Amino acid sequence: MTFFRPSIVPIALVLTLGAWLAGCSGVPRAEAASAAATTGDTANSIGGTKASCKQLTKEQVQPLLVATITDVKVTAAGTDAEGQQCIFSAPDGTGAVDVLVLGGVDAQPAYARAVKAESHGAVAVPGVGDKASRDTGDGEIDSIKGDLYCAVSLGSAGDVPGIGKLEQAAGGTTHIAESAYAAEAAALGTLCNRIYGSGNTTPDLSPIADAAARAR
Repeated sequence: MTFFRPSIVPIALVLTLGAWLAGCSGVPRAEAASAAATTGDTANSIGGTKASCKQLTKEQVQPLLVATITDVKVTAAGTDAEGQQCIFSAPDGTGAVDVLVLGGVDAQPAYARAVKAESHGAVAVPGVGDKASRDTGDGEIDSIKGDLYCAVSLGSAGDVPGIGKLEQAAGGTTHIAESAYAAEAAALGTLCNRIYGSGNTTPDLSPIADAAARAR
């Protein structure tokens, strides 16, 4: 999944991209952007006329990130800026959780493209929306419920507590157990469930913590 940081893009370029892409269907992680803002604790209502991440707060996202979240950056996304991308980040690029939400005509195509892009083999993630998926060897998640699409990606897999230690034990590689990636995806999926207003919204990172405690 491509990680997009709107804060490093000059605002004139952001506005130009927004105007050029506004008539296009959504593409995960790099949607039509018309404006961006940094908020204190929650996502602002920039775009998001059909789908938004305003349901999420720093406190709700923080358990999923090792570093302390200091910024919430919001960018309008999707056709006619009807969705949102919200990046909860730590200082100096030390970690980030990226939530993309699309609605209406963008939702189903975005989910279909995301699953198709899972080149190592799509794996179902139960309990998130109507259906959800991750790539083999990856804990980032794409999901859909009705006409809402929600995806959660990371600056790096090691941003989630415990994953970094497992990668270190695996010789500094991402070749860790699929069970750890499954737990990571389920935990990230709780953010989408908050947006959907249904399902489990309490992340459980204990399987990762247990595996990290056993790792040498």
